[in-house]
Formats: sequence, C-alpha cells, structure tokens
Amino acid sequence: MGEYLVIWADLGGAAELLKFIGKPSDLYWEIGWHQREVLARWLPKKGFKILPKLFDPNYNPGTVNDDADGLITRVQACYWSNPRGREDPIPVWKSKILEQMQTRAELRRVIEEDVLDMSFEEEVMEDVVKTHPNVHYPVNEQSLENSREHLKDLARILMKLANGIDRVKQEGEVPYVEFEFYIPRG
Repeated sequence: MGEYLVIWADLGGAAELLKFIGKPSDLYWEIGWHQREVLARWLPKKGFKILPKLFDPNYNPGTVNDDADGLITRVQACYWSNPRGREDPIPVWKSKILEQMQTRAELRRVIEEDVLDMSFEEEVMEDVVKTHPNVHYPVNEQSLENSREHLKDLARILMKLANGIDRVKQEGEVPYVEFEFYIPRG
C-alpha cells in the first residue's frame, strides 16, 4: 500500500479549480513510503532543492538554512500540523509553493527528464531490506520505470494544480484559490 497525496480546499475554491482540472480522479497519486523516503535523500544529489522537502516527513520550515528553505519560509508555504487527528505532526504544504517559479522548474524537469536511475532503485531496495529482511524488492528496468512514472505522475498533478491556479486568477471570478496538501506517512 502506498501513501496517498491528500488535498483539501474550501468548496468555492475547489469548484473553480476543478473547472480547469477536469475529473477529481485525475488528482489521484500514491507512492510507497520506502520510495518517498529515498526520494527525500536522493533528489538533492540530482540538484533538486524544493521537491525533496515535499517528500521528507521530518522537514521543518526554517531549520534547514538553504535557499529552498528560505523561500519556503519567506512565502509561508509549509507548516507542521496534525491532520486527521494524527498524533505526530507532519509538513503540510500550501498552494503558494506551486506558484513559485523554482518549484515549477523542478516539476518541469521531472516531467521532461528521466531524473531517476538504477542507483535510486538500489537505494530503495536497501531501505526495504532494512525494515523487511525477508522481502525481495526487484531492482530492474521495470521497477525503475514504475518509480519514474510515479514521480512524473506527481509532477503532472502538481503542475495541473499550478496551472489551474493561474487559470482561476485569469478568469477573475475568484481572486485567489488556496488549498493545502500533504503526503501522509506510515
């Protein structure tokens, strides 16, 4: 079972946004927690700065002291919360992060390039074996392609949301659309 992307918004804003997005089912995405945790560690090695923080369940705005953290903190794009009554807090992201050019550039890069390589799959396998020694995680072209598609699917969804925000603003009926999203953990 994977970790679902959870999005919530006020009804008016969601209705306006959905006019441009289409079917709500187009926003469905999930990923396994091992892949998510490896993405948080692995993407910075490939030059990503904002996306790794989306996957890091321990990211706390204002504590990393890098350019991406400074941007996130400045635009107040993330906060810690206990959604759905969770006992432990997790990062919750505001739609403001999707309005940032740096975020959009990273999302476009994920969509246009194959940013994951076999070393990503090998790291996922090592993580799986640490927590489930008897489980076999295949490290092959198919698992790599699946991981690439899952990551690209998220980037497409987030770009669709970002473009929806732009279109709502252009239409002018609702001056803004805000929503929040998070990737639950365990």
